[in-house]
Amino acid sequence: MHIVGPNRTYIDYFQGVSSSTDGLLNSFGIRVRDGSCLVVVKNGDGEAAASGKEFRIPVELEMLPSHLGMIVDDHVLSYPASDLIDVLTGRKSFLQALESSTKREADTEFQALRSKYSNKQEST
Repeated sequence: MHIVGPNRTYIDYFQGVSSSTDGLLNSFGIRVRDGSCLVVVKNGDGEAAASGKEFRIPVELEMLPSHLGMIVDDHVLSYPASDLIDVLTGRKSFLQALESSTKREADTEFQALRSKYSNKQEST
């Protein structure tokens, strides 16, 4: 899962939810900004806060600290179509990631509206 920041200056990529994390108050992710990334922690109230050292993009994935590498690995295992690795390694720019996120959100909203409209038509 990823979340575009309200002012579109960052994208948060969070670890996948698994049964082993049910009931935990915090979830971890990576906040990607134009040219950098760092760890982000979301507390039980849903508030996310950036934390720790900032790393310049592009990064060499094998050079990241182990805790950051585990967050990346978990995210990619949970969301195989994610563009996180492409963004971190510089194969995809931050702006391209923002644009593709906006397009995915618009497609999802369109599908929801289309489904709602279809269901409404079937019931009449």
